[in-house]
Amino acid sequence: MFQRQALVIGNSNYEAIPRKPCVNDANDMCLALRSIGFLTHCATDLDSYQMGKRTNRFAQSIEPNSLVIFYFSGLGVQYNDFNYLIPTDNAQINSGNIKEDAINVENFIDTMRSKAPRAIIVILDCCRPHRELGRQMPFFDRQTLGLLQGLAPVRPPPSTIIAYSGAEGAPITSLIIKGRNSIFTHHLLRHITTPNVDVDTMLRRVSSNVQQETRNRQIPIRYSNVYENVCLVPTGSFQNNPMWNYGMQLKQPFGVRDYQSSSTPYLSNIFPLQLNYFQQKFTQPVVMSRRYIASQAHQQPHVTRRRRNRSAIPSVNHF
Repeated sequence: MFQRQALVIGNSNYEAIPRKPCVNDANDMCLALRSIGFLTHCATDLDSYQMGKRTNRFAQSIEPNSLVIFYFSGLGVQYNDFNYLIPTDNAQINSGNIKEDAINVENFIDTMRSKAPRAIIVILDCCRPHRELGRQMPFFDRQTLGLLQGLAPVRPPPSTIIAYSGAEGAPITSLIIKGRNSIFTHHLLRHITTPNVDVDTMLRRVSSNVQQETRNRQIPIRYSNVYENVCLVPTGSFQNNPMWNYGMQLKQPFGVRDYQSSSTPYLSNIFPLQLNYFQQKFTQPVVMSRRYIASQAHQQPHVTRRRRNRSAIPSVNHF
């Protein structure tokens, strides 16, 4: 029904060492994407259950042949050659539950690809935790758990672009801040709304600006498997509308945090059907994991139920 969708997540309020610019990054990126016509769902400071719910709902809302962007600003690690995006309740994450409580980037991309979009653009402005966390949480003990510096290299599937704010395996222990944003997102916001520029070219410009300003202390990298020109802003499409002009003034306060704020006059007039469909998708029930159901079972008061005669009821496997 609509062709341009985005999910933006920013986690700052971590239980161990908060990341101040990440929520600003997400809010500003959300505003920039909406200003160029992306129907964007923005969420900040998500715990493990909320991150799983939001990513699952977004993946289910993707329409065939759509252009999809996923942006994340926060804590990211690699474990056993897989990349994981860490929720705010990181003090509860350990080697036994990281696969359930953190978002596996590769699996999430595969889930989005199952909806047959035209192209997927994944932008990860992540950093590895400070070394001091190794003394606070067993999960960050690299010797026993195999946790490595930075994000792991990936082989993007077809029609997919993956961009890292730093080179794979780079020992980035903190986000280099430029004003209210990380330096990578600061330059990304400058270029992502440029009309008639291919995504690969845009990301090259961002990488060049970051390398020059940090004197090669931070080197963004991208993996591309897209063999067509993908322009986020076609020439003359959005420059004349007020939302696009407002989006260029990134120093203005921005408090929009979820998809409900997409019902601005501009978006409501241009995308009424798409907006209603998008909201409907995000209010559908979500299939809960076995682990979450088990964790909630002991919190429910025990109610004695009358046993039924199950001989006449066929058995059904719900999982």
